[in-house]
Amino acid sequence: FLANCHLSLSWMPGLSKIVEMLEVSKPHPDFRLWLSSKPDPRFPISILQAGIKMTTEPPKGIKANMKRLYSGITDDQFERC
Repeated sequence: FLANCHLSLSWMPGLSKIVEMLEVSKPHPDFRLWLSSKPDPRFPISILQAGIKMTTEPPKGIKANMKRLYSGITDDQFERC
């Protein structure tokens, strides 16, 4: 998982070449490359075109955001914190 790719835009041309090689070399069917990034006009289009895009929108307001956060935590996880 490559997180926050928008923070390393200088490395994105290299990643773009790697993604192009993956398309040609036919990796294992179970292989997945997960990336996260904020929208940025300098992000290489070739990477976006080679994959499936998913978006998430945070709930509006702090109350809704906190409800979403705590709804995904079990009582056991909460107690361990």
